[in-house]
Amino acid sequence: HLFNSHIWSTGQDAVAVIKRQLQILLPGIKIFLDVDDLEDIGALEEYIQRSQVILFFLSRGYFKSRNCLREVRSSLEMDKPLVLVQEAD
Repeated sequence: HLFNSHIWSTGQDAVAVIKRQLQILLPGIKIFLDVDDLEDIGALEEYIQRSQVILFFLSRGYFKSRNCLREVRSSLEMDKPLVLVQEAD
């Protein structure tokens, strides 16, 4: 189970593409993407806990987002494997 962490304003379209491509390459993979799977913003830490790997899509404003920082903090505290993807300018 992969959790996609991104900021809505600058990363939403790119992570949707990443999710679709990973599903093509790895049939059956479970990928959490907020627009598809988020039921409760207050439960971000629980979603992180249930995920095996966290993908951080680092785009403009990512580290200014309170929820993104919650996801980073939770991932580090839970010692989750991380994948970092930086948006090219």
